[in-house]
Amino acid sequence: MGTTSTATGNVEASESLDFDAIVIGAGVSGLYQLYKLRELGLRVRVFEAGSGVGGTWHWNRYPGARFDSESDTYGYSFSQELLDEWDWSERFAAQPETERYLNYVADKFDLRATSSSTAASSRHSTGTRRGAGS
Repeated sequence: MGTTSTATGNVEASESLDFDAIVIGAGVSGLYQLYKLRELGLRVRVFEAGSGVGGTWHWNRYPGARFDSESDTYGYSFSQELLDEWDWSERFAAQPETERYLNYVADKFDLRATSSSTAASSRHSTGTRRGAGS
């Protein structure tokens, strides 16, 4: 069997590909999917191109980046304890607070353990664009 690169180095493909599900991206939706799939007892691997969780909120750090909806609507409702613990400082949270929140969630629910900082496709890193069906 071949090998594949993960966050911990090269491992045998038979070991590294033994998952029930994979999730592409560790943003708001990716973290939620990981949480829910684990809740179902599935073995899950998340592939994230960034160096940490957050997706859009990790990458977009331009001045003024913030929610376009009220902050509470971005909060995860799967845990009452989480809802009670986190207080948004602004009605429309800015990027740094949003990223802090997603990191807090990842740490609280141990959602980093199955994340790999691995690009899903090399064509994205080269800037090559392809049309539908390519």
